Amino acid sequence: MEWPKSVPPPCDSEIFRNGKGVCIVAGNADAVERWVRLIAHETNARLDWHYNDAKASVLYLGTLGTETERHHVLDTIRKMEGELDGYVISIGSSSAPYRAW
Repeated sequence: MEWPKSVPPPCDSEIFRNGKGVCIVAGNADAVERWVRLIAHETNARLDWHYNDAKASVLYLGTLGTETERHHVLDTIRKMEGELDGYVISIGSSSAPYRAW
């Protein structure tokens, strides 16, 4: 499926450099941005995303540095998967983000 074209906002540079992948999703930039902001609001976590090969890599930068916080983000992603105008491709550690070294 080809998604409507829209321009994604820039990914927060700190999250891009230091964040850990939490999921890969497909959708247009507006839909992904809304959904990632919703997850961030629900979890009170620092999240952002960027496109990589037409898929959106969602990154998480923990504020507490605990696995409990990361699990809360992952559980919320699963719970709110249906809110995305698109679809979730993968959730968890298998969704490593692209890095421009």
